[in-house]
Amino acid sequence: MGLVGTFLWLSMLAAPWKLGGGLLDAADHFARAQKKLTAGAIKDARFETLAGVAAAQRARSGLDSDSPLLDLATMTPKVEGVLQEAPHFVEAAILSGRAAAGTLDIAQNALRGPDKIIAKDPEDPKGGAQIRIDRIEDIAATIKDVHQAISGVDRELRAVRLQQIPRRLRPKVTQGIEQASETEELLGKAEAGLAILPRFLGADGQRIYLFGMQNSAEQRGTGGAMLQFALLSITDGRPELSEDASTVYDVDKDRTPISIPLPEDAWYVREISDAQRFGNANWSPDWPLSAQLTIDYARASEPTFPEQIDGVFAVTPITMQKLLPGVGPYRIPTGNRISAKKVVHFLLYKAYASFPIPKVRRARLREVVDGFYERLLRPDHPSEIVKGFGASLAEKQMQIWMADPTEQAFIKEMEWDGGLDTARGSDYINVVEQNVGGNKLDYFSEQRTSVDVRIEGADAHVSTNISVRNGVFLPQPRWSMGDSGPDHHPMMNIYVQGDAQLQSASVEGTRLDTAAAGLAAWPAEDRPAEHFELGKKVWSTVLQIPPQETASVSVDYLVPGVVREADGRSTYRLVVQHQPKLRPDELRVRLQLPEDALGISAPGWKKQDGTLVYERPLKADMILEVSWRT
Repeated sequence: MGLVGTFLWLSMLAAPWKLGGGLLDAADHFARAQKKLTAGAIKDARFETLAGVAAAQRARSGLDSDSPLLDLATMTPKVEGVLQEAPHFVEAAILSGRAAAGTLDIAQNALRGPDKIIAKDPEDPKGGAQIRIDRIEDIAATIKDVHQAISGVDRELRAVRLQQIPRRLRPKVTQGIEQASETEELLGKAEAGLAILPRFLGADGQRIYLFGMQNSAEQRGTGGAMLQFALLSITDGRPELSEDASTVYDVDKDRTPISIPLPEDAWYVREISDAQRFGNANWSPDWPLSAQLTIDYARASEPTFPEQIDGVFAVTPITMQKLLPGVGPYRIPTGNRISAKKVVHFLLYKAYASFPIPKVRRARLREVVDGFYERLLRPDHPSEIVKGFGASLAEKQMQIWMADPTEQAFIKEMEWDGGLDTARGSDYINVVEQNVGGNKLDYFSEQRTSVDVRIEGADAHVSTNISVRNGVFLPQPRWSMGDSGPDHHPMMNIYVQGDAQLQSASVEGTRLDTAAAGLAAWPAEDRPAEHFELGKKVWSTVLQIPPQETASVSVDYLVPGVVREADGRSTYRLVVQHQPKLRPDELRVRLQLPEDALGISAPGWKKQDGTLVYERPLKADMILEVSWRT
């Protein structure tokens, strides 16, 4: 009888143990699976996912069981309330398992194994690559299923009546809803991207894309002077690099300016004759504007240039550095080994010393770029390629413009377009450098941006200081020194909101008023040159900086009506955009709120000497926000 009694007692405990234990175990396993998957530990992620699915099923089994103990529990009001909400938690756990399993399937099979997206082209005797459009469509279906599952999780958690569960559990439910909503938004973007990806890969006919390699040692608005390029055609997932010339000087004959109609906002190109050509038209930091100008100049300069260009990609050597772990190291015909560790140093510095004759150097640089693009189509480690692309796009080391408006709308939604942000209802700062010294001294340059903001009513009083250090040391190769070396001649352009009101400006160091065809010359001693571009006001200055010295430009201005009021709280938002560089700018923002500000919410900021301070390297665009009540 004792054995029978023990069995009955365990049976009574089994259902609540399965329910509670299953839910807790499922949550723990799914959290660990997410971390393992993010770290690339696929085997461990698979174990945690399967364990989480099993735990969720155990919870459902416990909920569906007829247990006397569960019946007794309903007689206690607090416990009864929790049990009434239990079906929502169980269903959320089941759906989380479905989403996790789908995500794991993509991670396991998309870039590896027999079902991977990129495979050898069976029709290419040279062993070329093919991007399998059928697999992309399969993955799109899986993403849709994952999206539906996450939507279900969101729905079930929102259905939970928080007053029915213990207070300590309520924040977890709220956090779960927020996470599900954020994931839904990301999955929606993934679905939209996968919907247009087959067209991008030539499923409906040949596509032609231009890849422009920018030189970060000679800054331009979008990242650097474009010295090399490649044309890539894709038909039915089969990519092929053009064997035609890939240096801009094969298109820009003798750097001769070309006269073409220019849009109103192309003020740099309109005023600088050397910018009026294919390889030097990317002065605007707005990549959609610069990309279209680049194509227009190419067509006007070279009759054989393809009429059909479906997209233009701007990439920098930093992109190559981020992608080479996936591409794998390689050698160019001269014997130089190109790896992630060496590629930036070689392209932006060593090549000028190793190959002082321009024609020879351009040929070697072309070999580096062409070799990279060829291996990019047949990478050693595809999963590393995905990581590299993600990091490059986030940091604007790669920017994309698509000719098709629908495709470009998606690129803009994903913030891969490198466009100027409208920043409606916000303050705005974007510091853009143009190298007007005809040198490669940005390889040694360091920049620091300091923004002091004082809130007064609805207005922001702003003092911005941009300091640039020329870190070059002598001697240097002739061609890296360029026309002005060893002095650095950066043209500093401070982009602010269009209604900003300049109050004063000054320069510490030497200011040049004759560079860049007078484009940045100050009309008065306390007033910089002023321009307008895509709704932004731009103040321009050219500095002359000797080796190992620093110069700076400062502007004081008022941004009216930038503080917003809602639900009894005031909010100040600063949109910060950045220019892709070899060495990220250092950003420091100091914010002084009104003395009567209370209940301050300032995520990411630190309190320092009675003000709020935000400081970090500027690798990506960001939005800084502070709210308070008075």
